[in-house]
Amino acid sequence: MPRVKDNAFIVHKTDYGESDIIITLFSASRGKISCIAKGANRSRKRFPGSLELFEKVSFNGSIKHPLALTRIDECQLLKPYLAIQEELKSYLNGCYFLEIVNRCSAERQSNPELFELLDDLFTFLSDVPHNRNFNCRIRLFELQIITLLGFKPELSHCLDCGIKLDNDNPRGRFFNFSPQTGGLVCNHCRPRHPAAFNVSQGTINLLNQAHMLDNKLRNKVNFTPQVEAESARLCRALLSWHSGCSFKSLKILERYIDNNGIYKIAANTTTNSINSNKYGVR
Repeated sequence: MPRVKDNAFIVHKTDYGESDIIITLFSASRGKISCIAKGANRSRKRFPGSLELFEKVSFNGSIKHPLALTRIDECQLLKPYLAIQEELKSYLNGCYFLEIVNRCSAERQSNPELFELLDDLFTFLSDVPHNRNFNCRIRLFELQIITLLGFKPELSHCLDCGIKLDNDNPRGRFFNFSPQTGGLVCNHCRPRHPAAFNVSQGTINLLNQAHMLDNKLRNKVNFTPQVEAESARLCRALLSWHSGCSFKSLKILERYIDNNGIYKIAANTTTNSINSNKYGVR
């Protein structure tokens, strides 16, 4: 029976029976792994940590069959990222990114760059109070994760007729983004893409450079309200198309933000409507 030993982030967890936990991990060398931790709710010797979302852990286990759940025999906490659990703004955004990874990454396919990006993301979300370009940084992380998952949008030319963004279109002209094709279509070709929506050239130019930014440069970038809105719509439409579903965590995130961008607890939240933690969400 092949043995497994690796470092990983806890992406999803569900209690199974009285003492077992089904866990989705994203590991450094094996990517997403669906696992079962037998007796995790009872054994503090083999599982001394709490096995909470966002935690970085070191685990030992075994694979009985390629299609079966990996059995986790032991798990040690490396980094808890407690600040994410304690700050509503961090927690809601973090849950959204965990759902992206859980729904869109392939099982047991190595993606070390995505693993490192998650480490950067959770470190950023743990840095409270948040700085003024928080939403901009979130958009950049969102675009980089999309790129590392293999969904990078084509933003240099119309995918139907081939007209180039830089040289062939009049200044100030709007292109359109089509989630189905994963790229731009010009105004002339738009009728063949009913789900396409307008994206300004300024937003396109910025997003074409965004995936190349390191942490130092990400800290210096700020989006205008138009770029913020358009980039968020583009990223989320692309993710929805590739995953084939809507993201529950995104709906909750949007519900908890008022018109001023302030994160707050909704007055009508009940534990019957969604699974709850101390914020009323999980």
